[in-house]
Amino acid sequence: MNLLLGRDQKSAAFFSLVPLRIGSGVIFHLRAELELDEEEWRLLETYKFSRAILTGSDPIDDLKKAFRPALLLGFIVFVFLSFILSVWSAIPLSMLVTLVMTFVYFKTMREQIIVSDLLNGGRTFLCDSIVELIHKEAFLEWAGEYLRQVLESAKHWHDREIIPIRPLDKEAAKLLIRKASRA
Repeated sequence: MNLLLGRDQKSAAFFSLVPLRIGSGVIFHLRAELELDEEEWRLLETYKFSRAILTGSDPIDDLKKAFRPALLLGFIVFVFLSFILSVWSAIPLSMLVTLVMTFVYFKTMREQIIVSDLLNGGRTFLCDSIVELIHKEAFLEWAGEYLRQVLESAKHWHDREIIPIRPLDKEAAKLLIRKASRA
Protein backbone atom coordinates (compact mmCIF):
# COMPACT_ATOMS: atom_id res chain seq x y z
CA MET A 1 0.00 0.00 0.00
CA ASN A 2 1.21 3.45 -0.87
CA LEU A 3 -0.16 6.80 0.17
CA LEU A 4 0.13 9.31 -2.64
CA LEU A 5 0.10 12.95 -1.54
CA GLY A 6 -0.04 15.87 -3.93
CA ARG A 7 0.30 19.44 -2.75
CA ASP A 8 -0.76 22.61 -4.47
CA GLN A 9 -1.51 26.15 -3.51
CA LYS A 10 -3.70 28.68 -5.17
CA SER A 11 -3.88 32.36 -4.50
CA ALA A 12 -7.41 33.22 -3.68
CA ALA A 13 -8.68 36.09 -5.73
CA PHE A 14 -10.74 38.80 -4.12
CA PHE A 15 -13.65 36.35 -4.14
CA SER A 16 -13.75 32.56 -4.28
CA LEU A 17 -16.88 30.44 -4.34
CA VAL A 18 -15.54 27.13 -2.98
CA PRO A 19 -14.73 27.65 -0.21
CA LEU A 20 -16.66 30.87 0.13
CA ARG A 21 -14.06 33.53 0.79
CA ILE A 22 -13.99 37.25 0.51
CA GLY A 23 -10.53 38.76 0.46
CA SER A 24 -7.24 37.45 -0.80
CA GLY A 25 -5.01 34.77 0.62
CA VAL A 26 -3.59 31.38 -0.18
CA ILE A 27 -5.57 28.15 -0.13
CA PHE A 28 -3.54 24.96 0.12
CA HIS A 29 -4.80 21.85 -1.63
CA LEU A 30 -3.79 18.40 -0.44
CA ARG A 31 -4.70 15.50 -2.71
CA ALA A 32 -4.55 12.09 -1.00
CA GLU A 33 -4.95 8.71 -2.65
CA LEU A 34 -4.24 5.15 -1.57
CA GLU A 35 -2.55 2.83 -4.02
CA LEU A 36 -3.24 -0.84 -3.25
CA ASP A 37 -1.81 -4.08 -4.60
CA GLU A 38 -4.03 -6.97 -5.75
CA GLU A 39 -4.06 -8.75 -2.39
CA GLU A 40 -5.01 -5.56 -0.57
CA TRP A 41 -7.82 -4.90 -3.07
CA ARG A 42 -9.09 -8.45 -2.55
CA LEU A 43 -9.12 -8.04 1.24
CA LEU A 44 -10.75 -4.63 0.92
CA GLU A 45 -13.55 -6.06 -1.21
CA THR A 46 -13.94 -9.29 0.80
CA TYR A 47 -14.44 -7.49 4.09
CA LYS A 48 -16.11 -4.37 2.60
CA PHE A 49 -13.50 -2.04 4.07
CA SER A 50 -14.18 0.60 1.44
CA ARG A 51 -17.14 1.77 3.56
CA ALA A 52 -15.05 1.89 6.74
CA ILE A 53 -14.68 5.27 8.43
CA LEU A 54 -11.07 6.27 9.06
CA THR A 55 -12.02 9.37 10.98
CA GLY A 56 -15.47 10.21 12.12
CA SER A 57 -17.17 13.51 12.51
CA ASP A 58 -20.65 14.59 13.37
CA PRO A 59 -22.51 14.89 10.05
CA ILE A 60 -24.92 17.39 11.60
CA ASP A 61 -22.01 19.68 12.54
CA ASP A 62 -20.53 19.26 9.06
CA LEU A 63 -23.93 20.07 7.55
CA LYS A 64 -24.24 23.19 9.73
CA LYS A 65 -20.77 24.33 8.61
CA ALA A 66 -21.78 23.78 4.99
CA PHE A 67 -25.20 25.41 5.33
CA ARG A 68 -23.97 28.75 6.68
CA PRO A 69 -21.95 29.87 3.63
CA ALA A 70 -24.59 28.35 1.31
CA LEU A 71 -27.30 30.36 3.05
CA LEU A 72 -25.24 33.53 2.69
CA LEU A 73 -24.74 32.80 -1.00
CA GLY A 74 -28.46 32.04 -1.41
CA PHE A 75 -29.32 35.37 0.21
CA ILE A 76 -26.94 37.23 -2.12
CA VAL A 77 -28.53 35.45 -5.11
CA PHE A 78 -31.99 36.33 -3.78
CA VAL A 79 -31.15 40.04 -3.47
CA PHE A 80 -29.53 40.10 -6.91
CA LEU A 81 -32.37 38.20 -8.62
CA SER A 82 -35.11 40.17 -6.89
CA PHE A 83 -33.83 43.28 -8.71
CA ILE A 84 -33.70 41.51 -12.07
CA LEU A 85 -36.72 39.22 -11.73
CA SER A 86 -39.71 39.33 -9.44
CA VAL A 87 -39.37 38.44 -5.75
CA TRP A 88 -41.52 35.34 -6.33
CA SER A 89 -39.12 34.11 -9.01
CA ALA A 90 -36.07 34.88 -6.89
CA ILE A 91 -37.24 32.84 -3.88
CA PRO A 92 -37.20 29.36 -5.49
CA LEU A 93 -33.99 30.08 -7.40
CA SER A 94 -32.19 31.27 -4.28
CA MET A 95 -33.47 28.23 -2.37
CA LEU A 96 -32.14 25.98 -5.14
CA VAL A 97 -28.75 27.72 -5.01
CA THR A 98 -28.71 27.30 -1.21
CA LEU A 99 -29.48 23.57 -1.44
CA VAL A 100 -26.97 22.88 -4.21
CA MET A 101 -24.22 24.88 -2.53
CA THR A 102 -24.93 23.19 0.82
CA PHE A 103 -24.20 19.87 -0.89
CA VAL A 104 -21.06 21.27 -2.57
CA TYR A 105 -19.74 22.77 0.67
CA PHE A 106 -20.61 19.62 2.63
CA LYS A 107 -18.60 17.44 0.23
CA THR A 108 -15.70 19.91 0.33
CA MET A 109 -15.59 20.73 4.04
CA ARG A 110 -16.63 17.52 5.79
CA GLU A 111 -14.17 16.15 8.29
CA GLN A 112 -15.21 12.52 7.98
CA ILE A 113 -12.83 10.41 5.90
CA ILE A 114 -14.09 7.12 4.48
CA VAL A 115 -11.69 4.60 2.92
CA SER A 116 -13.48 4.95 -0.43
CA ASP A 117 -12.60 8.68 -0.40
CA LEU A 118 -8.94 7.75 -0.76
CA LEU A 119 -9.45 5.16 -3.51
CA ASN A 120 -10.01 5.63 -7.24
CA GLY A 121 -8.63 9.11 -7.65
CA GLY A 122 -8.47 10.15 -4.01
CA ARG A 123 -9.82 13.19 -2.27
CA THR A 124 -8.72 16.81 -2.13
CA PHE A 125 -8.55 18.56 1.22
CA LEU A 126 -8.53 22.35 1.45
CA CYS A 127 -6.27 23.81 4.12
CA ASP A 128 -6.02 27.41 5.28
CA SER A 129 -2.37 27.21 6.35
CA ILE A 130 0.76 25.14 5.93
CA VAL A 131 0.42 24.05 9.56
CA GLU A 132 -3.06 22.66 8.85
CA LEU A 133 -1.70 20.99 5.70
CA ILE A 134 1.10 19.30 7.67
CA HIS A 135 -1.37 18.12 10.34
CA LYS A 136 -3.66 16.69 7.67
CA GLU A 137 -0.70 14.93 5.99
CA ALA A 138 0.40 13.42 9.30
CA PHE A 139 -3.11 12.25 10.04
CA LEU A 140 -3.50 10.71 6.58
CA GLU A 141 -0.18 8.93 6.97
CA TRP A 142 -1.33 7.51 10.32
CA ALA A 143 -4.70 6.51 8.80
CA GLY A 144 -2.93 4.74 5.93
CA GLU A 145 -0.69 2.84 8.35
CA TYR A 146 -3.72 1.94 10.46
CA LEU A 147 -5.66 0.67 7.44
CA ARG A 148 -2.62 -1.31 6.29
CA GLN A 149 -2.40 -3.07 9.65
CA VAL A 150 -6.15 -3.78 9.64
CA LEU A 151 -5.80 -5.36 6.19
CA GLU A 152 -2.81 -7.36 7.42
CA SER A 153 -4.76 -8.63 10.42
CA ALA A 154 -7.67 -9.51 8.12
CA LYS A 155 -5.45 -12.17 6.55
CA HIS A 156 -5.48 -14.03 9.86
CA TRP A 157 -9.02 -13.48 11.14
CA HIS A 158 -9.92 -17.12 10.62
CA ASP A 159 -7.03 -18.24 12.84
CA ARG A 160 -7.43 -19.08 16.50
CA GLU A 161 -5.35 -16.99 18.85
CA ILE A 162 -4.34 -17.81 22.40
CA ILE A 163 -3.91 -14.85 24.72
CA PRO A 164 -2.65 -15.82 28.18
CA ILE A 165 -4.19 -13.86 31.03
CA ARG A 166 -1.99 -13.93 34.07
CA PRO A 167 -3.24 -13.26 37.59
CA LEU A 168 -2.36 -9.90 39.09
CA ASP A 169 -1.15 -9.27 42.60
CA LYS A 170 -3.78 -8.24 45.17
CA GLU A 171 -3.37 -4.42 44.85
CA ALA A 172 -3.19 -4.41 41.04
CA ALA A 173 -6.34 -6.59 40.91
CA LYS A 174 -8.22 -4.17 43.18
CA LEU A 175 -7.14 -1.22 41.02
CA LEU A 176 -8.24 -3.00 37.84
CA ILE A 177 -11.64 -3.84 39.37
CA ARG A 178 -12.16 -0.21 40.46
CA LYS A 179 -11.29 1.10 36.99
CA ALA A 180 -13.60 -1.42 35.34
CA SER A 181 -16.54 -0.50 37.61
CA ARG A 182 -16.20 3.22 36.67
CA ALA A 183 -16.28 2.50 32.95
